[in-house]
Amino acid sequence: MNRATNPVTFLFCLFGFLTLFGSTAQGARFLNLDFERSTRSGQAIGWFHGGQGYEATVDTTVAYSGKKSLRLRRVGVGEFGVGTSEFPIEDARGEHLRYTGYIKTDGVSDGYAGLWWRVDGKQGVLGFDNMGGRGPTGTTPWTRVTIELDIDSTLTNINFGVLMPGSGTAWFDALQIELDGQVYPQTTPAAFLPDEGQLDWVRRQALTFATDDPQASDEDLRGLKAMIGDVQIVALGEGTHGTAEFFRMKHRLVEFLCCEMGFRVFAIEANMPEARLINEYVLHGKGDPKEGLAGLYFWTWYTQEVLDLIEWMREFNASGKGHIEFWGFDMQTPTVAMDSVRNFVARVEPAYSDSVDQGYRKVKEAHQALQTYRAHAPGVLVEPWRGVALSILRHLERNRERYLSGNDSMTVEWGLQNARVVVQALECLTKEAKTRDESMADNVDWILSHQPPGTKIVLWAHNGHVGRRNNDYEPMGSFLAQRHGSGLATVGFAFHEGQYTAIKGDKLGTYGTSPSEPGSVEYALHQAGLPRLILDLRKTSDTSPESAWLRKELDFRSIGAAAMEYAFSRTVITDQFDLLVYFEQSHPTAVFGRPSELKKK
Repeated sequence: MNRATNPVTFLFCLFGFLTLFGSTAQGARFLNLDFERSTRSGQAIGWFHGGQGYEATVDTTVAYSGKKSLRLRRVGVGEFGVGTSEFPIEDARGEHLRYTGYIKTDGVSDGYAGLWWRVDGKQGVLGFDNMGGRGPTGTTPWTRVTIELDIDSTLTNINFGVLMPGSGTAWFDALQIELDGQVYPQTTPAAFLPDEGQLDWVRRQALTFATDDPQASDEDLRGLKAMIGDVQIVALGEGTHGTAEFFRMKHRLVEFLCCEMGFRVFAIEANMPEARLINEYVLHGKGDPKEGLAGLYFWTWYTQEVLDLIEWMREFNASGKGHIEFWGFDMQTPTVAMDSVRNFVARVEPAYSDSVDQGYRKVKEAHQALQTYRAHAPGVLVEPWRGVALSILRHLERNRERYLSGNDSMTVEWGLQNARVVVQALECLTKEAKTRDESMADNVDWILSHQPPGTKIVLWAHNGHVGRRNNDYEPMGSFLAQRHGSGLATVGFAFHEGQYTAIKGDKLGTYGTSPSEPGSVEYALHQAGLPRLILDLRKTSDTSPESAWLRKELDFRSIGAAAMEYAFSRTVITDQFDLLVYFEQSHPTAVFGRPSELKKK
């Protein structure tokens, strides 16, 4: 494949990250098309900078217009430097696009500098242009370049940006987007600052708490009972996967919900069959809980804070005061699920074992290959192997009643569910099937369906999964809200400033991020002067001058596993969460390191 077409493959790998950026605004979304807004380290706000072997930064010495441009420069071994943003699909549906910009180059060889635009639909790529073969090369002055595309009305996603395959340096500036001949307007949004009345409303409504220490008395949490109410599901989020305050507070909340409100099941964003080993410890004291955490693969949960929660669960069950279980609802790795299905089939239908072994051998190979996409692989690559996994599941489902006649019912149900997890692990790699979030919601409901009626469950995941709404994908919280309505309470977590555990490149460690700034939810709460609080967002009103601001689009931070200096995007938090837990400071989790399974990947 030549360099002119390689960016197609490269850009597939960005989608998992791009869900961070932006949300559809009332009116045109501000896209920072001239790169004038940047962080102190030179990252263009609202843009993802990527490409191994490339330096991507905002240049304050070279510009076509204004004072800044985006510079891509090859500094090591690599093929592509890229800047990527996202465009609101409803603003472009069915329109004719004209995307222009100015590019300056210095010594660009073995490649070119260009713009790119990509439109996706449910069945794959609907439109793509990366200027392959027609972008500036060598050393050139500022040159205007253009991409034109008709945007299909069935689109589901748009990403666009700038790129440079090859060697040398390129600068990009003054990007412009036209839709059906009309310039997409760009006005730098004014930063929201709360007035004293709005801050007083926060102070009056907030439930303040003294500490995130799980050992503390729960007297400062008594007001939560009225906030939570009589719901069956409480979904606890987190604004980073590495903030100790979030993890310890979630531990406190799990204890409170269990001891004071009758919650009996805990489930975390971790592989479903692997979590069963931890449940054996929680219920019966069997096994090593730290090894069980390592067996969940992700360093995010391999921490002292999560281990402390598990130890409390074990102590609670052993005390005779009550009962709580530990579950997982994720499905990203099918290995243990496949082994479990093999063992189940060997027990209930040995004659079918060879078919399962042959099928899953192919599925394992395919899954490992497909993971190179990191996000959504083309459906044509996934479908054959998904079909193999699905045929095994359908066979087990057809024979369920026969299996039940000679086996414990939960043994049979787990056999089928593990086969389902294998299918889900493949489906979450393609846009043509169920998403990971929908499958996670299905698994939560499966857990509840195998509990006594009315069992209450508390979930642990990232803000991006527990929220009811996301403009870039449908989160787990949305599916649960559709099915459970007022029986679901979603809880977001946020902080003003500090450090957290994350991955940068290949290094797991402690990283910082920019403090919240005017225009963000976190900065407004920081202005209220309360170091720790829980706010009931359902008490806001569009007609209240004191609280309506919380129902508007504001900046809100979201960091996953990767370190990010600037991580704010436009969000309406009342669309996502019922409650918001806020901390002034973030400190890193006490991570044990990378689980051994991660080192093998």
